[in-house]
Amino acid sequence: MEEERKKLEKMYQELNEEDTNIKKWNQALIPKTILLFPPIAFALTFLKINTDKSLIDLLGFVAMGCLLVSGGIFLNYLLSKGK
Repeated sequence: MEEERKKLEKMYQELNEEDTNIKKWNQALIPKTILLFPPIAFALTFLKINTDKSLIDLLGFVAMGCLLVSGGIFLNYLLSKGK
């Protein structure tokens, strides 16, 4: 009888732990949405305004921006390391 009770308590604890993980993920939906909204809005407006452009043009535009930002960060690192 005592063994069954311990097994049930253990199962109950496991179920509660799983539930909290789901709750934590659901609570983080608002920050996730806030982070994803600007890139999605940018992509949609880019393709809506530039109807002659394709998805590859959009990806190239974003990649070029990322390269420029990365280059600036790298240059800043090199210049600050020299001090």
